[in-house]
Parts: sequence; structure tokens; C-alpha cells
Amino acid sequence: MERITVKELVEFRMKSSDKSKHNFALKLKTRKAKEKKEDDKNGGGNYWSISNSSIYNTFKNGVDQYYDEKIKDILGRQKNTDSQRDKIMYQRNLDILKSFKEFDILNLRPNNITKFETIHKSIKIITIQNFPIYINPDLVFHFENNGKEFIGSLLLVPQLNGYTKANLGIFCEVLYKFLNKHYSDNNQISEEYCIAIDTFNASKISYIDLINKKAPSLLKSTLDEIKKL
Repeated sequence: MERITVKELVEFRMKSSDKSKHNFALKLKTRKAKEKKEDDKNGGGNYWSISNSSIYNTFKNGVDQYYDEKIKDILGRQKNTDSQRDKIMYQRNLDILKSFKEFDILNLRPNNITKFETIHKSIKIITIQNFPIYINPDLVFHFENNGKEFIGSLLLVPQLNGYTKANLGIFCEVLYKFLNKHYSDNNQISEEYCIAIDTFNASKISYIDLINKKAPSLLKSTLDEIKKL
């Protein structure tokens, strides 16, 4: 079976009819795995890389200095292109960066990060309910709290028009399962710092939000429904 992205799970949930859900589920279950496939950061290719890179660098380095530099750079690129498609792309990335200047992503970052993990391509597919689910975390990090070492992670989810909190929660659930599979033997997984961020809407959800029922847990029911169709 070909790997299934989290974005595809959400796409399945958003189908409006039983027939379209059935056809999409059949496609997911029957398409053949490809030997080689380029990493897909939840869809969109490099379209959102301009804004994502600044958000990533701000979180990783713990300093709020990347947005203004990138905004200035994009304004220059936007001015110097004649492509309407590129102008729209630049504007959408600009809108994200401007909203993230107010978002305060550093408030979501533990202060005492000790190291960042290298995330190898070979571990980005995890089996959940017999489905090969692909997830590509932006960062996996170690941090200390009260003398204990924890593992946390950040996943940036770029998507035109963004996601509802419920659908964003599916990304967070898969991220938490990824951390548990690969890092729980020697570390405690942080529920608070397992974070998925919808960059288009500048909204976030952490795994502890799902535990506290601030958003519904939809991963299992989604996979169950795909199995039945």
C-alpha cells in the first residue's frame, strides 16, 4: 500500500458524499507503493516555504528576528516579478508572516531545549491501524523540566484557507504517535510540547488539548471509516 499523508486523511473527512468518500477510500487502499517519492510537506511543495522557513527559524533559534528580514525580501521579489501567480504566492506568504509577528510562537517553545534530533526519511512512515501513515515533523527536540528530559515536536501545516481545529488535531495525533514510536523508549514524550500549527490561520493545537477535550480526537474514527468503505 502506498503511504497515506495526514493531509489525505483530512481530505477524506471533508468529502461531502458517501460515494466520494467510498471512491477516495478505495483509492487510498488500492494504489500501489512507489519506490521513490519526494518528501511532501503536507502538500503545496515549495509554495509555503518562504513563510515556513521564517517560522521554523524563529522557533528553532528562540529569537524573533526573522520575520522582518523575510518580509522585506518578499516585498522586493513581489515588486520585481511580472507573474501574477508569483505575486499571489508572495502576498499569501506575506500575510502569514505578518500574522506570525503577532502570534508569539516563542511562547510555545520550552526555554531549555538541549538538542534537536535529525529526522531521517526512513522513520517518517508509521503504521497506525495497519495503514502506512506519512508524517514529516519540522522539529523534534529534547528539553529538560524539573530534572527530567522530555521530547517535544513542532509540525507546521501550510494549507490555503487552513484547517478547522478538529482537523488540525489529526495532524497532532499522528505527530504524537510518531514521537511515541521512535523516542519513548528512552525519553518521556511531552503532551504540552507536541504541537501542530496551522500557518495560514496562525492557530495551534497541542496533544494536551486533545487529552483535555478542547478538540475532538478523530484519527481512530477516520481510519475505521476508511477500513469499512
